[in-house]
Amino acid sequence: MPEARTVVTVGGSPLDSRYLDRVQSVTLEEALGGQSKVSVVVTMATGMRSTWNSPLDSLVAPAARFGVEIYRGGRSFSVDARSVAASWSFVPGGVSTLTVEGMDRSVELDRRDVQKLWQDTTDSTIARTIFGDHGLPAQVDSTPSGADSETYSPQQDATDWAFLKGLAGRNGFDVYVESVEGVPTGMFRKIDVTAAPQVRITLGYGEQGGRVGASVQLLTGQEVHVTRSVPGTADVDVANDNGMGQAMGSRSLGGVTLVRTNTSAGMSVVDARTTAIAMAERSAFGATLTVTLTAPDAPLVRARRTVRVAGLGEILDGPWLVRSVRHTVTPGGHTQALSLTRNALGDPAAGGVGALAAAAGVSL
Repeated sequence: MPEARTVVTVGGSPLDSRYLDRVQSVTLEEALGGQSKVSVVVTMATGMRSTWNSPLDSLVAPAARFGVEIYRGGRSFSVDARSVAASWSFVPGGVSTLTVEGMDRSVELDRRDVQKLWQDTTDSTIARTIFGDHGLPAQVDSTPSGADSETYSPQQDATDWAFLKGLAGRNGFDVYVESVEGVPTGMFRKIDVTAAPQVRITLGYGEQGGRVGASVQLLTGQEVHVTRSVPGTADVDVANDNGMGQAMGSRSLGGVTLVRTNTSAGMSVVDARTTAIAMAERSAFGATLTVTLTAPDAPLVRARRTVRVAGLGEILDGPWLVRSVRHTVTPGGHTQALSLTRNALGDPAAGGVGALAAAAGVSL
């Protein structure tokens, strides 16, 4: 039976054993398109003359370093954090609490605006360079140079983090910092929603129980057409995509019902094809599922990975992408609050989409 165990480090060293019983709760949260967050709540004895001390006192400073790691069932999740907020709840002459909140090391990339022209380079090269400038090894997927590679020169006028998020968005990528074998690593990658699931979770009336809620946008999905003029030439770059490239099942929960036409005006693009795929696939994720895992045998679940859901019936069973997960560990147990999402468009090869699209009057 899996049991959750947490380790809190302050200044590079684990909390002394005499302080562990003062940790009231530990929370770790990671999310697709977001930064990992942590919080630690500790108790402290407060005197009648406003005297107090706690094991987290040294973290009440801008970007102070601390770490949180959770172990469960042979799996782990850790965040090398920097403190971003602190709050107190005082009980004079009694037991008070101090809460320290932190974010992963991406916060270091978000503290200074940068003005820079990136001359003749790709988005992947920019990402690798920025992560390296902040002392982070990187795992970066390749990106196209664009149809106008000789004139393509992105101009940065934002923090490194905000700039990277913009580059990731137009490529259909996610950008985040994740611990890889204990080393914080910058990630600039496309999430593979067809990858093998990290775990199988049985919900509803299954052994793992927990609260479950689901919703589906039945008309989700847009067939995206992009037309752009290639700078410095008389050429036109044209592409379209229907969002089915990341189908997560044979049965469709939605249908392509909208057609969107885009031009280069006001749009930051590398090439029409990359932009069309990114926009269409993003629009297709119209199914959501919220789950709260509390069962003692529930596996540790991570965001940005798939899970296979069972126990909810034919329509909802199958692969889902974990959009976010919030782990809360207290002396009473470990709770995992999951937000799952799914491409509502089925695999056209299995005939799941064609009937719905035809009924909606959409040509695929």
